[in-house]
Amino acid sequence: MTVAELRQYDGTQPDGRVLVAVNGWIFDVTRGRRFYGPGGPYAAFGGKDASRGLATFSVTSSDKEYDDLSDLNSMEMDSVKEWEAQFREKYDLVGRLLKPGEEATSYSDEELEETDNSTASPEEKKEK
Repeated sequence: MTVAELRQYDGTQPDGRVLVAVNGWIFDVTRGRRFYGPGGPYAAFGGKDASRGLATFSVTSSDKEYDDLSDLNSMEMDSVKEWEAQFREKYDLVGRLLKPGEEATSYSDEELEETDNSTASPEEKKEK
């Protein structure tokens, strides 16, 4: 998902879905809507890349088209990684934040089933 596509998931749409990006990963934080949704203390992160704000302990999000975080120091990057780990534990990972010019990749369940024969026995593989 691009930064522009992410913006529509700020909790103001009829479905109320809230997504937040951290360190290039997008998380569905809808169940934490009272924090990240409209009127919440971290509403500035709803539908945005929250990485810089989390790294610098600032409840503001980046308005850049894509923030590569290359100017953060090592302590700030460590903080972003810790936040990412917390989000991974608490919320569902739903995608990746695309860099400008990067194409989205989508996978269907069918493709996964076709390529996931690693645990099948030789007999089961022959049947397929």
